[in-house]
Amino acid sequence: MRFIFETFGTFLLLLCFSVPLYAQSPETETKKPLVAVMVSDDHYDADKLLPPLMQRLGKENGWDVVILHGQGTANFPNIEVLDKADVLVVYVRRLALPKEQLAKVKKFVNSGRGVVGLRTACHAFKSNAKVLPKDCENWAEFDHDVLGGNYHDHGKNEIGSDIENVTAQSDSPILKDVVPARWHSVGSLYFTDPVKDDATIYQTASSSQQKNVPLTWTRMYGKTRIAFTALGHQKDFEVEAFQNLVRNLVHWAAQ
Repeated sequence: MRFIFETFGTFLLLLCFSVPLYAQSPETETKKPLVAVMVSDDHYDADKLLPPLMQRLGKENGWDVVILHGQGTANFPNIEVLDKADVLVVYVRRLALPKEQLAKVKKFVNSGRGVVGLRTACHAFKSNAKVLPKDCENWAEFDHDVLGGNYHDHGKNEIGSDIENVTAQSDSPILKDVVPARWHSVGSLYFTDPVKDDATIYQTASSSQQKNVPLTWTRMYGKTRIAFTALGHQKDFEVEAFQNLVRNLVHWAAQ
């Protein structure tokens, strides 16, 4: 009888240690962030340059990346992916979206997930057309209300802009591997100031026209993480500092 009790006790002990192994399931594994990349801008060749960069960053960093490509237009056929995306990356220039599609973007922005705006995102949904296409509308407030910026023009193209990391933020994950800390971008200086008081600024840009203009920042829009950088000229895509910055902004937005 003693042998039976000891054997049964040993069985229970082994069972207790083995339960966690059998309790694991695919659902408990870490979920990959789903990054939706909304791009429609041929002014800076983002239509060609951004998708391959984001696909590469996705493979290197464990993201699932879906490209919402407008092909230079205001129509994004697969925009329903926003219903399940964790991060939305926006590189769109002066487009009035179909109302139903704009409603999906607004819903995402208010969802408490993450948004990363690149360069022309500060005037992404602000068409200059005097008459908008039928059933389309602007969202001019996206820059001021959501991104927290104040885009009102850009500097001379031939001057470019001098980029500088904010020294006080040098240890921030946003600036990880974003080196050198000072470099020259061929891209014209975007006049974004003043930005919202609650924005944390990581990079500034200067030219002979204006000094220390906010270039890269993060903020909260309600519970939604917002990140923006005015970098994104064609030549910026060749700069490792820019590539690493985009990676860091998406990481931060996905938290």
